[in-house]
Amino acid sequence: MKLEKFKEKNNKKTGIIIFTVCCVLLIAGVYLYSSFAIYEQNQNFNVINGTVEDPGDLYFAFYVDDVISKTMPSKDSGYVLDTEKSSCTNGATPLLNMDDWSLEVQNLTTTHTKCTLYFKESTPYDECVSKYGADSIQCSIIADVDTEGCPTVNDDGMVQVTREESENGYLCSAPDDYGTSYYYRGSVTNNYVSFAGYYWRIIRINGDGSIRLLYAGETADATGNNLNMKLTDSSLGYSNRTTIPFNTTRTDPAYVGYMYGNTLGTSYEQTNANEVDSNIKKYLDSWYRQNILDKGYADYIADSGFCNDRSLSTVNNNGDGVSTSGRTTYYGGYQRYYNLQTPSLVCPNESNDLFTTSSSDKGNKKLTYPIGLITVDELALSGYANNFLNKSAYTYSSSTYWTMSPSYFHVGDTTAYELILHSDGYVERWLTVTNSYGVRAVINLKSDTQISGGIGTSNDPFVVGNT
Repeated sequence: MKLEKFKEKNNKKTGIIIFTVCCVLLIAGVYLYSSFAIYEQNQNFNVINGTVEDPGDLYFAFYVDDVISKTMPSKDSGYVLDTEKSSCTNGATPLLNMDDWSLEVQNLTTTHTKCTLYFKESTPYDECVSKYGADSIQCSIIADVDTEGCPTVNDDGMVQVTREESENGYLCSAPDDYGTSYYYRGSVTNNYVSFAGYYWRIIRINGDGSIRLLYAGETADATGNNLNMKLTDSSLGYSNRTTIPFNTTRTDPAYVGYMYGNTLGTSYEQTNANEVDSNIKKYLDSWYRQNILDKGYADYIADSGFCNDRSLSTVNNNGDGVSTSGRTTYYGGYQRYYNLQTPSLVCPNESNDLFTTSSSDKGNKKLTYPIGLITVDELALSGYANNFLNKSAYTYSSSTYWTMSPSYFHVGDTTAYELILHSDGYVERWLTVTNSYGVRAVINLKSDTQISGGIGTSNDPFVVGNT
């Protein structure tokens, strides 16, 4: 038997080799981590306009504020996809569906596609582009939002308006019944719209993306002399007049309603039931039928509600909205405007006072047509702080006109009062519903409305449809 010399293993050398291999693997891992951004395979994403039914090796990498992440941000995290920086291989295009917060890959034609997705903190404009596209009228407006010059919004959604900021032109935001609303304020000159043969002024972009318009006449008349709407239907008795009563009777609190219930009712619910059309609702319905429906423009109109706020004031108010109680009643709009100076775009009693049609999933579903009037809250936000004389706000008119907001019912003279915007440039509280004043319709354009030209000025308005 041949004897061989025993050789002792060099443990030190072996350790160095193992350490070196580990370092190489670690460096390679870091390189791969940074180079390939930990692409994660996920086949649960939507695939749009692609020819591959099973995406196969479809990989996603996520960056949040330019820092790599293993997951994409959640829906309510305040982030949005940066479409300029994000990209996919093989000519595919990544998109983020904001509604259900899912990734969509367009032009996907092959497997083994990698998408690098960058997320950034969202701005109102980013969210608008994601929903409606950069060419939409909403985004052209929201791009101008100016939070520095805007009133403060309280935690409860009320807006603290002051006189000082009423004089300049701003685009501001506040909560409404549908989400976040972007409203015009002050002496703005870039919110003109040409639609259905008339000029309109944009009040705001509603929280559902619809566009709220205030009637502004047949020409872009800055003096407001031609704002009141006329009918051709002589059966209503107003064919040759430009002013009408809100209601033809004043002796019950029911008559502050755009619709109303039982006069001399014994309960708030009876009085404010939406059963009988007000005089002004009949007028607006007839105008809508003649000028919007019969002329083929109804497909542009959204069913975003109009608030006839009959909530009861909690400040210096003994009334309960019932004439038989023998007490004077002040309403919510009066309180917010005169007592608190904090307007709101949220309708306090949505189920009864937010007027919508039967096709809506909100409001009272009592409207015949989706048309109404401006509210005192919208006037306040447009530039009318408490008792402030203002003829420069875009909502001003040299013709006194109605709002949709009840003022109060006075027991002593059994008279119902509605708030109006006076031609002298202030909100008036002491004018009865049976007086005749101007009518300026408010309508809402659908969120997918596209403009065909214009920049929003009186000489070059936004143009909707073939108008």
